Amino acid sequence: MSKSTILIRQYVLSRPSRRHIATTSCRRSSTSPQRHSAMAAPVESTHVDVKPFTDIPGPLALPMLRHSAHVLPRIGNFHHTVGLGLLEGLRDRYGDLVRLAKASRTRPVLYVFDPEMMREVYESGVTEPPRWEKSPLRQHRCSVGSHCPVHGDETAALWVAIRSLLEDGTLLKNYEKAFDEIATDATRRLSELRNEENALNEELETEIYRWAIETIGMTIFGIRLGCLDGDTHKPTAENKTPENTSLDDDIRQLCSLSKRSIEELTPGERLVRCSIEIARGGYLVRSESTLRPDTKTFNKALKAFDRHFSLTEHFLLKALNSLNSGDFRPEQILLDKLRPLDRRILPLAADIFLAGVNPLVQTAISMLYQLSLHAAQQQRAHDEVSWATASVQAGAGRVQLPYIAASVREAVRLFPATGGVVRRSREDLVIGGYEVPAGVDIVLAHGVTSKSEKQWGRANAFVPERWCNEVWQPLRASRAHPLASMPFGESCPASGVVVKMLATLATRLLEKYRLEWHGPAPNVATTGVNRLQPPFYFVLQNAA
Repeated sequence: MSKSTILIRQYVLSRPSRRHIATTSCRRSSTSPQRHSAMAAPVESTHVDVKPFTDIPGPLALPMLRHSAHVLPRIGNFHHTVGLGLLEGLRDRYGDLVRLAKASRTRPVLYVFDPEMMREVYESGVTEPPRWEKSPLRQHRCSVGSHCPVHGDETAALWVAIRSLLEDGTLLKNYEKAFDEIATDATRRLSELRNEENALNEELETEIYRWAIETIGMTIFGIRLGCLDGDTHKPTAENKTPENTSLDDDIRQLCSLSKRSIEELTPGERLVRCSIEIARGGYLVRSESTLRPDTKTFNKALKAFDRHFSLTEHFLLKALNSLNSGDFRPEQILLDKLRPLDRRILPLAADIFLAGVNPLVQTAISMLYQLSLHAAQQQRAHDEVSWATASVQAGAGRVQLPYIAASVREAVRLFPATGGVVRRSREDLVIGGYEVPAGVDIVLAHGVTSKSEKQWGRANAFVPERWCNEVWQPLRASRAHPLASMPFGESCPASGVVVKMLATLATRLLEKYRLEWHGPAPNVATTGVNRLQPPFYFVLQNAA
């Protein structure tokens, strides 16, 4: 029995109990991928330098408007910033720890901008992800007899087990051929999107969704879902989506799949359409409309989650039938190791799609954007692909592409899918010498530290060489703190495989084409994940 099989059975078949660590204990129960230093100091410590929570600097909560006054036009200190820009403004003004005293929420918020302080939070053992008990996803999972994907000891253990499996380099080699075939199909479809001037049309994001769902489906089920089948969307004068003006920002853009009847779509296309609806509707985002059962958004979300769950079940049954037929394929190794879960595979697989598709899509688009802006780095990546292709044709076997992987890592660092991780303190703890009481939402702003000049030389520049150790020592990625860049959070099970997915897509795209950007810089929106907003001004030129 392999080490990976033993690991998954250990997590699945034995239900771990919640560990409440006493403040006088020296044991650790960290959820962070990196664990190198001692555990955070307990509040009951006799250390004389522990300061009260109220001494942590932060913006004042004004009467009635509370903290929202600071982002009002003209009068607010941060009226010109949104998303990660707002967090960077808080750090620059107040330091590495910033406190918001309740604001419009029911509990205070603490922003952490120093990686070493983040380590104290992870290794304290007294924090947990905040529970979203009233969400439509939670209600749907309870109605189908399963547990919400991000809560509970057993589910947390399953995420850890899957992450460990997907970090196994030997296991990931089983997906290389399948990922390459999917990337080849996606590249072909992108080339078909071009108009007369080789500009990609408005269906680019939909095509990236198709690629992302097909790739994640291959990882989980080991089969093709059919998301990349069929013809690409050809915009005409009748069906072309008009470009929004500044007065039309509230108008929701529809993809070509949403304009067709559900009966015309294949199951794979239905899953793409449903995933886009969930992402653009913000159904996974904590908001007033998604926490009140009497709103239209809440009920739309319930219906969307039900369709998504049914489609996932369709593909799971198809994959299990293929697995049980006796014709085992290498790509089904993960599904084979998950078989001890029995019926729990279904909600787990649905949650992997919900949690992984949108971040992967937005990361892929941001990677293409960074490559399109840097012709020299793109040329070097193309040369590496050409050299690898020639080597394979000469009989050298599969060749590693370190510069492609470095370009992906650098793009992910510059534009992380998530701005940070939220942890809620169950007990009192000490962070950076300050006492933090129980019940505080602690935001670990990895999206800010990933572009901190203190951690990265030329932090806002696209320098793939820093991941190859080819540059001046102050620019090397190895000098940054291990927790400085965590683009998908600290518990994402796919962190070990995302680079391989993106690198395969970049390899096939740069093999035949050059990416250019002919237009103004895109705006960035933060709705659950960081997203480059359309329109996209990509031009896909044939390689010389």
